Amino acid sequence: MFNSLLKTRINENLKEENCSGILRVIGDRAAGKTTYMAALARWPNADFSSPVELVTPANKDGEDLIKQAQNLIESGLQIEQTRLANDVLEIKDYSLRIILKPEDNLRRSNTVLNLDISCKDYSGEFFSDVLQQTDSQLLRDYLNDCFPATGIMLMIDGTTHRKDLEYARGVDRLLVALAGRDLFSEKRRIALVLTKCELADLWVNRNRPKFLAEARFPTIFKRLESWQNLGMGNVEYFTTSAFGVTGNKYYKPNSQQIYRGRGGVASVLEDSKKWRPFGLVSPIYWICTGKRNSQLDND
Repeated sequence: MFNSLLKTRINENLKEENCSGILRVIGDRAAGKTTYMAALARWPNADFSSPVELVTPANKDGEDLIKQAQNLIESGLQIEQTRLANDVLEIKDYSLRIILKPEDNLRRSNTVLNLDISCKDYSGEFFSDVLQQTDSQLLRDYLNDCFPATGIMLMIDGTTHRKDLEYARGVDRLLVALAGRDLFSEKRRIALVLTKCELADLWVNRNRPKFLAEARFPTIFKRLESWQNLGMGNVEYFTTSAFGVTGNKYYKPNSQQIYRGRGGVASVLEDSKKWRPFGLVSPIYWICTGKRNSQLDND
């Protein structure tokens, strides 16, 4: 498929532009970080009108994501939670290339935009436990690993609004820990990504991510806005669903709930033949380019 795509580009005299990004995905244990990455790598049942032409792995870890999507998600099984690495060198580094169609490039030219990303998925324990350790070598190692990142995807299960204050403390510690290191570097981008948005109470506001973030997580929202207003970096808000919905007029989550509580929602894919995620590329595009693309916001 990739070779045929290259031949098509040569025939159509298309140019290529590469834009790269180094990402760190941070969030609680049940935020769905690895499921998000696997759904992105698999990119199933893409609509013809999608701005995304192709997602392809660029290293072995990226290929492993596709295998997890095929062997676990499509079989109605859960992906195993990422375990805390005591050595940051052990953290998997997923490399993917996201190819956008030329007509959907912001410059409306015959240029194909390639988003080349290297993304590390931190375990939930980093956000919930390690950040609370004020003088820990493990914390310093993780922060040193996090520092070179172009941007951070802060992923939060949209149903865990009762943990707003708890999450805000983790966000505070992360921002403070990075603040001194960012003084003389380019402004960092943080994307707050609300996950599990196939659920009805989130899906209805999927196109209003900033409103949804402020309504559900007001304390986190205030912390991030204050950080941005102080000129420390840039923040944007996004909604995503690794599973998507089914139906044309009356939407239904394409997932089966296993558990729902204060710690979030645990679900598995219901119908693999109708599996089409929502909003996966939009936060990555913003982190890489600093711009939003309305088509990706709705894809």
